[in-house]
Order: sequence, then structure tokens, then C-alpha cells
Amino acid sequence: AGFAKETVRNGDWAMSVVPSVNLYRITPTFFRSAQIRKNDVRAIRSLGIKTIVSLRAFHSDRNLPGLEKIKLVGVPMNTWHIEDEDIIAALRAIRNAEKLGPVLLHCQHGADRTGVVTAMYRIVFQKWSKEKALDELQSGGFGYHAIW
Repeated sequence: AGFAKETVRNGDWAMSVVPSVNLYRITPTFFRSAQIRKNDVRAIRSLGIKTIVSLRAFHSDRNLPGLEKIKLVGVPMNTWHIEDEDIIAALRAIRNAEKLGPVLLHCQHGADRTGVVTAMYRIVFQKWSKEKALDELQSGGFGYHAIW
């Protein structure tokens, strides 16, 4: 999926966990990634993920073997038309899921929808400035697509 390469990484930014699936640790209880595949399930389980929040509108994680004990939450949104209500629903789903343990947020590439929700998480829950959150979104190596 052509993820961006950064030269200098800000120490406050998400830490890479599994580069091949664009999986990053945001906090000890919040992770972000691209669409998980069968080969990624072991890594997801090793991180203690209790809930997966998917932002994909036309895809489900339900058929992936090994996720039976992980709660799957869908908050579908379209990259080309994200509404405030979509962001609020995603933030609520993440916050509620964090009460049960670590959460993984993903979309298809783990870049745009996941990026904007993660940036809003940083602003709303971690009190980051808009500028700092946007810098991570655009320069953090997640594959941000400027067209969106």
C-alpha cells in the first residue's frame, strides 16, 4: 500500500509494532492498523487486543479465524464523506472498548479514516493541539493520502 517513510520520528508519535500491516501503538490500550489479514491474527492476539473497531463500510472481520474471543465493532464510514457524527461514533466506540482492554482501530490501509479518527482521539482525549495531531497524521509514516 506504499506507506510513507519518515526520516526523523517525533517521540510523541505512535510507535510501529508490525510495519507490514501498518500497525502502531498509540497508547498502551489503543492501536491502529490497516485491514488485518489471516497472517496478522497471532500478532493482534499477542498484544492482548480485546476489541477491534473497523471503519470499513463494505468489509467485515467476522470471517477471520482466531478472532472468536475478540469483540468486533463496526463504525462504517466512507473516506470521501466523513461526517462529525462518524468521528463521534468512532471515538465513543474506542473509549467504551478501552474499558475492556486494548483496542485496535482499522480501515483498509490504516491511513485516512484511521488517521483522522486517531488525530481526533489525540485532540479530544489526549489534549493535543490540532497542529500536533495533523503533523502526526501527515508525517507519521502511516501512508496519509493528500487527496482526502
